[in-house]
Amino acid sequence: MIIELSEHNAAVLEAHARAAHMSAERYLADLVTRALERRQRRAVSELERHIVYMASQVSADTTAEEMEAALEEALTQVRPHRIWQP
Repeated sequence: MIIELSEHNAAVLEAHARAAHMSAERYLADLVTRALERRQRRAVSELERHIVYMASQVSADTTAEEMEAALEEALTQVRPHRIWQP
């Protein structure tokens, strides 16, 4: 992977890497890894909140079969339509 940085940003990155006693490449890899992990955690948290909200919208007398059917219908609506070709 190639990341193009301005000379200023490259110098800042190298200074931070030196302060952390790391190579610039390793420092940048760690930054990217942490950013991706935060993004994943945030996505999971948002999904959890959405599930809790959706669960609160379900009537207490809804059966498991009705919930499963509604979920299947919703998934059918959001899944990409695939065209299989031999």
